[in-house]
Amino acid sequence: MTRSTLSLAVMLYLASSAAFAADSTFHHEAEIGFLDTSESSDGLASAKYSYYFQGVKQNDVPYALATFLSQSSVVSARYAMTERQDLYELSGEYVFDSKFFIGGAYSRLSTDRAFVPTTDLDVYELKAGYYFNPHAKLTLSYLTHSHSESTSNNIYSFDKSEDYDELAVEYQHYLPFETTSGLMLTATASYSKADTEYNNTYDTIFHDGTNDPVDATTEATGNGTGKQTSLGVSADWYITNSWSVGGGYQYLHYDDKSSYNHLIKTADDTLNYNDSYSDSDNANIYTLNTSYFWHFSKYVSARAAIEQRFIDSDSDTSVGIAINGRF
Repeated sequence: MTRSTLSLAVMLYLASSAAFAADSTFHHEAEIGFLDTSESSDGLASAKYSYYFQGVKQNDVPYALATFLSQSSVVSARYAMTERQDLYELSGEYVFDSKFFIGGAYSRLSTDRAFVPTTDLDVYELKAGYYFNPHAKLTLSYLTHSHSESTSNNIYSFDKSEDYDELAVEYQHYLPFETTSGLMLTATASYSKADTEYNNTYDTIFHDGTNDPVDATTEATGNGTGKQTSLGVSADWYITNSWSVGGGYQYLHYDDKSSYNHLIKTADDTLNYNDSYSDSDNANIYTLNTSYFWHFSKYVSARAAIEQRFIDSDSDTSVGIAINGRF
């Protein structure tokens, strides 16, 4: 998955799951939110609806964690948009009496690009896992997408395809406290691989050995493989059921390799050029965050969240607000 897609997924998570302080049990949750980040000039607007088959109790627990601690089967629908992207998503999770669960998600990301047609990316995800106790959950997931595009006219043709696969594991554990609400611990690990191929043919002017311009056709082909490994840990301390502060660390390692071939054909000659590229590097990401839920009516609440992210020598800030209803 591209980094822009991953950034959109991160922003969607930050702008979701607000709550309200009430002793009732709810089945429905609806929310609209907006998030702005210094990393991008585009703000993100999102809307989400979820239905929980078992009633979710939210008294005496952090409101943001009520749905996690309920261990309820759920179906959800989500829409999000930026200036150039639209995301549509359907997801669900079914929890068996044995506390094993299975789940899945389908999403479509439409990107409006300048001078070329809009592209649609279809993403599929499968999940399975187990609730060890009322406070601990282990999730294994597999995510995949394939994408191809083609453009051509009288003097130019371009074909590109990408296949992406990702395996991930996540462990979540909530520790309730007596004097404060509790501590949410999360550990994640993932491995992804993206294979890309392209073929580009176009007419051009080529200067031969005598520097005379001649008509030529260039065929450019290439392929590449990008691999990424991620390890992360985070902790969120719920001082009250409404207010939390937290932080996290993520280690990223990526390895990119690609090769290129350029074949230039004229009426009298054929020239062939080959090249290759490789890059391997690491990144360390640290985050600090705080969030607060404000219950101002029986069914409606507001949420505000701020996150500061440090990536080696760079940093960016994200600020999100949301209105949430549970009934």
